[in-house]
Amino acid sequence: MSSVSASHLVIFIASIVVAAGVAGTLVTEVDRVSTSITDQSEGVEERIDTDIEVISDTGSPESIYDAGANELTLYVKNTGTTELQPDSNAVDVLIEGSFTTPESVARADGSGTDRWPPGTVVEVTVAGVDISGETRVTVAVRDNEDAIRFRA
Repeated sequence: MSSVSASHLVIFIASIVVAAGVAGTLVTEVDRVSTSITDQSEGVEERIDTDIEVISDTGSPESIYDAGANELTLYVKNTGTTELQPDSNAVDVLIEGSFTTPESVARADGSGTDRWPPGTVVEVTVAGVDISGETRVTVAVRDNEDAIRFRA
């Protein structure tokens, strides 16, 4: 009888050791998944809180495109709840689907700060572009974009 009890005791201890090992592995993996979900949700929240709107007057195309200087000027308003950076590296411009780097991005109120708080407008200038006819221009900031169409 004692041999049966001893073998049961050994099996019981072995199963406890295996269960502890499995539980430790599961806790580690659940923690990794939880961290990943948290990181992803913060990125999604940032994209949701970021929103822009191109407010240039499409009814007055000469205010958007200066054909003599081959220069495109757009006014973009931060309509989200996140402060952005008025920086040419942070703003993407697509003209008829072709990526173009802005020459300058500056606050339209002339404050000259490196902040673009909600409700403020920046002037995005793209130099050296040749535009004719109906044109679609898209401005993108942090995966949020807005587009306008105008006739040059």
